[in-house]
Amino acid sequence: MGEIDVEVTLAAVRIGNEMTGRSDVRPMAIMVAIAVLFAGVLYSQVASGRLGGAGRGAAVASPSATAHTRAPAVKFVDGTSPKQAARFLNVGWEASERVNAATFTLNPAPPFACSATVDATGLTGRLGCVGLLAGATDYVGHLLLTTTAGTFTYEHAFRTMGNKLDGVKWFTEFEDPNGDPLACAAASVRMIQQYTTGEDKLTATQILEAGKALNKSDDPGIDPAAIASEIHQLDDANDYHYYRFATRQDATGAAIYWLLRSGKPVIAITLAGQHGPVVTGFQGTYGTYYDDPNNKITGVVVEDPQRGDLDPATAGRRPDKPRAADYQTGHLVPLSEWNTDEWWFGYAYQTTIKMPNGSSLNVERNDGAYPTPHWGGKFVILVDDGDGANPPDKEGRVKFR
Repeated sequence: MGEIDVEVTLAAVRIGNEMTGRSDVRPMAIMVAIAVLFAGVLYSQVASGRLGGAGRGAAVASPSATAHTRAPAVKFVDGTSPKQAARFLNVGWEASERVNAATFTLNPAPPFACSATVDATGLTGRLGCVGLLAGATDYVGHLLLTTTAGTFTYEHAFRTMGNKLDGVKWFTEFEDPNGDPLACAAASVRMIQQYTTGEDKLTATQILEAGKALNKSDDPGIDPAAIASEIHQLDDANDYHYYRFATRQDATGAAIYWLLRSGKPVIAITLAGQHGPVVTGFQGTYGTYYDDPNNKITGVVVEDPQRGDLDPATAGRRPDKPRAADYQTGHLVPLSEWNTDEWWFGYAYQTTIKMPNGSSLNVERNDGAYPTPHWGGKFVILVDDGDGANPPDKEGRVKFR
């Protein structure tokens, strides 16, 4: 409701300077009329969303038309927590009425463009920015939607994640201390499932058994295609895919980029292709895009399903690799160790592995979907790239470099 509308309406019921006496009914009638008018204004403001608070997932509307217009109800659809949101802003919105145009601004303003779109239906769209936002920063976005009734503003407040995700619950791969050590990636899948949905649907052992049927190789555990497929099956809002890189430096940089871009944990396929710890953070600085010259990574923060297991019954499994409690919450691996230790990215993915009986097993992808070697000789990571149209067992295809 604008000031002009209020002033004109009040002028229509304003009394003059001359008093008419207590027995005159006009002053009382005029007062009643004014009270009815303001009650109507108050009702229209409440109905349009201008007064009162908004809960999570809602927005506060600020109509720019008259007091009698109703703001459409709007909901923001974001897959990350507003307390540690992804640094790449890409949020959906849904409106209860058809929208003709949308714009978006962000405060503090980043050094790159932000905008909003409207889908063909007019009832949905997206808002976002083209680069990575600053970490650990409070932002307030304003989405302006124009309908036939006017233009309305909706506020979207959030805080970006810092250099590390908090609240990623750790799980062991040794649910059976005497079992084969094949459930590392399955335990990491369980971590991602619990973090992204708040649900713990399956144990690592159950994920391992279900995932084997999704393998595209003869891997005795679960291979990258099966890992991504299992994550998606557990919750179809997670769009994880694997990416391959020729160098460990590119793979590490991409892991951190996608961690910040998605706001979700990343799985690194380490130990020459036979281990799958979760990357939850990094040490250093990261700019606004993948090849930003300000990027400087000095360490990788991981949660490890094996090295976080402190049960004495499992201590005989790779006793040469020290275990520690902080592998359950986020252990900092210096980049020098990350790049050289065979437990991490010391070696690329190997197509042939030695089995406990001394035989050799080829674990390369063998379903004919890609020329081989495919994983062999590469450094592989799994990330949520948001590409829901790409089947999860396929290689990621989002261009980010």
